[in-house]
Amino acid sequence: MKRFTNKDIENYYDQTEVHYRMHWKLEEGMGLHYGIWDANTKNLAEAVLNSNYRLMTLGGIKPTDLVLDAGCGIGGSSVYLAKNLGCNVRGITLSEKQVKTATDLAAKKGVSDHVEFSRQDYTATNFPDNTFDFAWCIESMQTADNKDAYFKEMRRIIKPGGKILIADIFKPVGYDMSKEKDMQTMLNGWAMSDILSLDELHSTAEKAAFKVLKIEDVTSNVLKSVNRMYFASIIGAIGTKAYNMVYNASYFSKIHYKTGLAQKKAYHQHKWGYYLVSIENRK
Repeated sequence: MKRFTNKDIENYYDQTEVHYRMHWKLEEGMGLHYGIWDANTKNLAEAVLNSNYRLMTLGGIKPTDLVLDAGCGIGGSSVYLAKNLGCNVRGITLSEKQVKTATDLAAKKGVSDHVEFSRQDYTATNFPDNTFDFAWCIESMQTADNKDAYFKEMRRIIKPGGKILIADIFKPVGYDMSKEKDMQTMLNGWAMSDILSLDELHSTAEKAAFKVLKIEDVTSNVLKSVNRMYFASIIGAIGTKAYNMVYNASYFSKIHYKTGLAQKKAYHQHKWGYYLVSIENRK
């Protein structure tokens, strides 16, 4: 299977941010992730913000808590937590461009006194031991090529009794990714190699002295987001082909539309599901 370096992941986000700005209501929702829809959700931006609300509620974060936004993207979740709870957040990303975008967003939203952003690898941070009450990971944990290294670092920097909160895609049951073409297309277009199954999540977490407390299946609630990404990718395919008749698009810009097509097919094949997860540090 294809493997990706930190530089590859940085390039992915830098090269495709323009696509999210065009198709994913980035200015309103402030997130690069799937939105969770419910009966009260009116549009995509609300669905993306609802993902923050659902994960925040699941975790029980308090205003006095210090939160690590591990894989913070453009800083939307960090800003959301600071504005809605008043807690302090430290956001980290592999992209220097995202650090700047996130810092500017925090200033624009008036929460610069609560949030800070830096360019770091969440498997090898410079934070002292036992720094954080929570690690917040929306569609970032599964990007780690080495999930054991991720949990090892989280164990080090999260306080005893602290939690990891995850909103991400997982395999509902285990299978060999090398035999799943649609999943490879989906993941590789997002600079990802493989994802854990739910059973593997339990075992990998337990090796690092974590305990999975709760898993909430919201797969059906992201279907509208899946469809939105699919139709945006059809438009993107046309735009990409036209662009390449004149220019030469960057690698991830060139293939990004394929992820949106593949993710819908794999979704209906039940090859992935979307889950909210709470995991406690038992060290």
